Amino acid sequence: MQKKPLPAPLLIPVLAWCAGIAAAKFISLSGWPLLGLGLLLLALALWLKPVRPLLILLLCVVLGALRWNGASQPTPLDTVLRDKSHIQQKAEFVVTKLLSREAGIHEIRLENLAGVKVREPLTLISETELIPGQAYTALLEVLPGKRDPVLDTFPARHIAYLRQGLAPVTQPRRLFPIAIWRARFLRDLDEKLGPDPELAKALLFSDTSAKKIYRDQLTRSGMIHLIVVSGLHIWFIYAICMVLLNALFPKRLAEMLFMVLIVFYAALNHWSPPVTRAVLMIGLMILARWRSIPLGGAQLLALSLLIITAVSPDQLFNIGLQLSFVCIGIIILGLPRIHWIKEQQLPSDFWRNGLNRLLDLLMLNLVVGLAIMPLTLHYFGTASLNGILGNILGIPLSAGLLTLSFLVLLVPAGNWLSAAYIASYRIILGVFTGWTKFVSGLPFWLENTWIGATQLLGSLLVVGSLLYLLRRLKFSWKPLPFAGLGLALVFLPQFRSLPEGGIYLFACGTGDCILANFPGGETLLVDSGPKFHNAEESWAARKLLPWLHKKGIRGLDWMVLTHLDSDHSGGFTDLAKALPIKNLIVTDETSRDPKWAEWEQIGLLEGIVVHTVTDTISFGVGGARLKFLHPDRDYFAESSNGASLVFRLDHLDKRYIFTGDADIDAEAHLLARYPEELKADFLKAGHHGSRTSSSREFVRAVRPEEVWITVSGRNQWGFPHPEPMSAFRRYARRIRSTAEGTIFQPFAQKD
Repeated sequence: MQKKPLPAPLLIPVLAWCAGIAAAKFISLSGWPLLGLGLLLLALALWLKPVRPLLILLLCVVLGALRWNGASQPTPLDTVLRDKSHIQQKAEFVVTKLLSREAGIHEIRLENLAGVKVREPLTLISETELIPGQAYTALLEVLPGKRDPVLDTFPARHIAYLRQGLAPVTQPRRLFPIAIWRARFLRDLDEKLGPDPELAKALLFSDTSAKKIYRDQLTRSGMIHLIVVSGLHIWFIYAICMVLLNALFPKRLAEMLFMVLIVFYAALNHWSPPVTRAVLMIGLMILARWRSIPLGGAQLLALSLLIITAVSPDQLFNIGLQLSFVCIGIIILGLPRIHWIKEQQLPSDFWRNGLNRLLDLLMLNLVVGLAIMPLTLHYFGTASLNGILGNILGIPLSAGLLTLSFLVLLVPAGNWLSAAYIASYRIILGVFTGWTKFVSGLPFWLENTWIGATQLLGSLLVVGSLLYLLRRLKFSWKPLPFAGLGLALVFLPQFRSLPEGGIYLFACGTGDCILANFPGGETLLVDSGPKFHNAEESWAARKLLPWLHKKGIRGLDWMVLTHLDSDHSGGFTDLAKALPIKNLIVTDETSRDPKWAEWEQIGLLEGIVVHTVTDTISFGVGGARLKFLHPDRDYFAESSNGASLVFRLDHLDKRYIFTGDADIDAEAHLLARYPEELKADFLKAGHHGSRTSSSREFVRAVRPEEVWITVSGRNQWGFPHPEPMSAFRRYARRIRSTAEGTIFQPFAQKD
């Protein structure tokens, strides 16, 4: 007998549950009042039949909030590290991933710390390469993960350093060491495919090495989703496996064997959200068929979302999960049913069906591309509609690469069959990379275009309204209020009053990058942060540029380069290429530097008005006054640090002194020539708190309310040194360091 299907509105209470999780994350809600509210709603739902659906939805919101409260409690390690800068204890751990062989970065799961059982993921830095899946004991130094209050969106994982006593645990801790299997498979692909294993490892095991190679082109082409194990891959694997297993076993047994295999495969991919979603949907579909329960695609999607967020509520805020569920939700609920070419227009079934499928695929790519665009703009500042064309060939090519990657992995090396698979893989890889390069050159993509949370919500309302109209293929007044609200939210942030002005001292490591954002909207950037050794991009490209775009800062009115040491000028090249810079202030020593000549030769300084400081001079910037005190015409610098620009910013009756890396000799010259100009409310410590700067006499002359030190924690130079710290404690009221995160000081009137 056919069982009654589950009600269609199942998706609505699940979304209410997720709304409760989101509300509890961003709004401080207490568990006991929520529990009382939930019991009250349950009682009212049983009693008040006319409003029962509404009360049940509210109850789902409360239950979601309760689940978040129950899962978001700090771990024992969080509690210990809250009041300590670090701990050093004997630990036992299992290596789960090798994240970077060059930097010695591993992902581990802590099992035991100082005799206390814990299960917590950490990032481990080790000069010795550790084996994934292997358990070890060692003396670890654990530091708390830090989230920059300005630059970072998500909290950082705690970091551990391997100090001494490393020894493997001989007795295995798990029955199925997934990490060992994963490492073995990845190593096998490396050996068989030689110089071309990255894409195979990405398609089979979500390995990130391919993203470093193909990321830019795949992002612009809108095909980045094709080189990770996604839900599409899982459904493709399901289709292949069921054909093979059904040929060997009865259908139900074949499905049972597939579920065992796919769970193992999901574990190999670290249970990434898209893979977990697809596995759950397939498993629920199989179970429903066994029980003769008709489940539609929306019900499967809703149940899988409920299970994932019930087990791990924080997965709701994972961008991979959000993109995966939005894409599948649009495919299930948002695609229009269009008969593009009818029989009377084209009698041939072959050509008519082929063209209809092609147009369906184009419509699918367009609708999904529009739907995920707000999310990618919010999280990554990028969006591409090039995938409308790119996926037409990209999807079958990636499917072919996926199939061949499996065959290369399964077939032993050293025979003609393996050689044929490897040769076929390389041919299709060449076609795939050529197609990606072509599509990435199309103009339908955006970069460094960020939208805030308000604009994200508005964009989703607008896109949802368009999809509603597109789904029904006729005009309706119903979505217009939502579209109007969405447009208001999209454009409202553009017309709000400008944010309060202030000074940002960015946490860019042991380097300087300081932004003064004046109330009228004018900007001044002092130095550009470092470019780290062997890094592909500077700190400014990786952190500062995305943040500036998020804040709507599309150019720099003024920039000061105190000197050309790499920890101060390392990001200038990336900034000058990405943003218009109106005015640049440098010393004459800087303008004679070989690096400056190189910038001129490549046209980096074109369109910039360069102001060369040869003596004391003042500039008006954003209603403030910049007074440059050093170096003047009578000072001869023996080093680049000694020639650093030193200037005072006066704004709203407050004085701020910025010293670059000026050394004690430069400070002595300032004390002798301009002692009356040095008194200030805020002092940026010279040379990151080194003993070569910030003499006691200089700090006493400034007598700042607050000292700012631009330095990273636990740096190799031991900054800040004891001597300047002693002077700061004696003559300043407060000391702040970017080792604790970016410092923001709002502009304000004097007390």
